Amino acid sequence: MASRRSGSLVPSLAPRTTLAQRTQGKFTLAGPDETPQLRLAQEPFVQPGYADLNPSYEQPSNARPVWSLAKPLPRVVRPGMVPTKEELLQNLANAQRPTENSQKIGLDVNANDLEQGRIDKTTDPRKMAAQVEDARLQRENNFMNKILTGDGTSMRQTSRMSRTSSTRGRRPSGWGVPQDQLSTVQEGDSQDNDEPDERPAGDEHMDTIPENVDLGERLDELLDAPELEKAGYPEDLHPLVQELVEDEVHNNHTTWSVIRTHHREALAEALGVFVQLTMGFCVDLSVTINNQGNPNTTDWAWGLATMMAIYISGGVSGAHLNPVVTMVLWFFRGFPKSKMPEYFAAQFLAAFCAGLAAYGIYYQAIDHYLITNADTGVINSFVTNARETWVGPGTAFFNEFMGTAFLIVTVLALGDDQNAPPGAGMNSLIIGLVITCLSMCFAYQTGAAFNPSRDFGPRLALLAVGFPSTMFTDPYWFYGPWAGALSGGFMGAFLYDFFIFTGGESPVNYPLERTQRAFAKSGMKWKRRLHLSP
Repeated sequence: MASRRSGSLVPSLAPRTTLAQRTQGKFTLAGPDETPQLRLAQEPFVQPGYADLNPSYEQPSNARPVWSLAKPLPRVVRPGMVPTKEELLQNLANAQRPTENSQKIGLDVNANDLEQGRIDKTTDPRKMAAQVEDARLQRENNFMNKILTGDGTSMRQTSRMSRTSSTRGRRPSGWGVPQDQLSTVQEGDSQDNDEPDERPAGDEHMDTIPENVDLGERLDELLDAPELEKAGYPEDLHPLVQELVEDEVHNNHTTWSVIRTHHREALAEALGVFVQLTMGFCVDLSVTINNQGNPNTTDWAWGLATMMAIYISGGVSGAHLNPVVTMVLWFFRGFPKSKMPEYFAAQFLAAFCAGLAAYGIYYQAIDHYLITNADTGVINSFVTNARETWVGPGTAFFNEFMGTAFLIVTVLALGDDQNAPPGAGMNSLIIGLVITCLSMCFAYQTGAAFNPSRDFGPRLALLAVGFPSTMFTDPYWFYGPWAGALSGGFMGAFLYDFFIFTGGESPVNYPLERTQRAFAKSGMKWKRRLHLSP
């Protein structure tokens, strides 16, 4: 049977190449790109007829975005990246020359260079701002013109093919705007294209939409698309992104499989968190109760447990394992906020269950340990706090702040496909090693939570099995793993995007008024849902 990805029955007979030839001399500490031979070596045997009974197996692996720590993060269109209907109509009504803003301040620039982002360095921020505005207007108008005139279909197909590593067969998509809603040109109304364009070079106006297109109605379809909301796709992503998403196919051989399909991401997230934290708590208890072992033992175990959790659920839920990661990916990478409550519930509930499971496994050992020892060691095996009396609140806060900031910077770097993403399957191992390193650096003073659910869940579990409520009287439980981790995570994400990331999905990389507009629109939706506004 032909390989799903190679599409050929004949093994590759391509001649061997040197490292220099494969990398074209562009050596990097991240290593060379994966070769076709290595990819084919990972292809499994697929018996004929298997895909007929399990159609989801032949579905492209990137048929929908997955904000995963196990592979590069998706690139999605967010509301702040696309002009509103009013903005677009105003731009089209007041069509300007492609370099009008630049010319107003005396700059002689090439419109094509601007659209490609080729803007020279200058000490005058006004000159850069004018060119940036010209470039943005050109890109946005060209993009919307392709959609409005129907050319977006081919554009979307090209984008879909260029962004997928698989050549598996595609199924017709039920997402997006139906083909019969695309603009059409009536007979006899087409414009005469035989006349040459006599506009002088450098004075061209931006492409305009044919006069027979009802812009208001067409833009309502594209920018609002109420029928798309019924498809169940997260509405906080821009409707145009759904043109890049294909219908998912599910096997659903049993009733449970239907339930699992609708909650698969949350279930996978819960399982990953449960495995990670149960192993982490158990190794902490093992070292504490045994009164032997090196603190680095627990650091390595936590890193390897994190690696296992990402391998378990990374391809389904993304293996965030941490509410801070989920919130950062929502704000800076477009993770749908409609999924966040289910993820939070999975993370906190799994942490609570992991605390109970670890306590149950070590119940007899804990009981024997408490005969001759205070309960401080057992509590410290589950929760984080200032480990020594000389560690003040400020130190404890910044310990969690810095550790979480470094964690998020690394996570976003590994997920950036324009930086140096590791090879397939390596993200999990690398993030596990990152957790080990961060634990070695920051665990001495507080225990290194970097994660609200990792600390809060076991606190509730210990409270449930009879430990004193004093665990919540020390305010560290709030200002450490909550305030410190959340603020550190957002600061880390901001620093990475400010210094390195170039993608438009980050609020750092598009105008502030667009971000404010997107939040205002989201706020109005919630007010209508809660009947707080007419």
